[in-house]
Amino acid sequence: FPPDRLSWARGMQDATKACLGLAAAALLGSLYVLVHERRRKLKKEKRKSQSGSGANGGALTKEKLIRILGQSSAAAYQLIEQTRKMVYAKHEQTGIPLDKCVEELQQNFENAMEAVVLQVRKNHGVTEQQMTAAMVANQRDEEVQAALTTLREAMSGKPPPSPPKAATEEEQTPAARLKARRARARRQGNK
Repeated sequence: FPPDRLSWARGMQDATKACLGLAAAALLGSLYVLVHERRRKLKKEKRKSQSGSGANGGALTKEKLIRILGQSSAAAYQLIEQTRKMVYAKHEQTGIPLDKCVEELQQNFENAMEAVVLQVRKNHGVTEQQMTAAMVANQRDEEVQAALTTLREAMSGKPPPSPPKAATEEEQTPAARLKARRARARRQGNK
């Protein structure tokens, strides 16, 4: 080949290599996106199936309902106590009458209460519809009625009863026993 044809052939060869390299990079990028999208969809479906319809068709067990109502009671009472402190602090700082301070913080309190109850439900992976259905299904149950009464009272400012402590380690779940052991080890390590 003459020198100008040789350089032209090398240029073509380099251009071909560059195009093939770009095509390979584009192919790898496309594959990555497809795999990532597939994983994201699978995760979303898994989360939806776990929180939505479980083995019992999405129905909430009585025990789980009572547990959720108990946690809601405790969270609601904590929010009320925190709001009371804020009202009193504002009254002390500004001299505004207590009833005016309550009025000013009322809307924020209502929004915070909704958020607290929503978060407890979210932590348990249940919807408001599931809670309502479970309350209707268990409306004659004394334990559920007691839990609902405790929630109403907590929302009115009465402290909920403290949850019963497990008497012995054997009565605790394995996770609770492990947590207790770790806490004891930390306390002993800090002495």
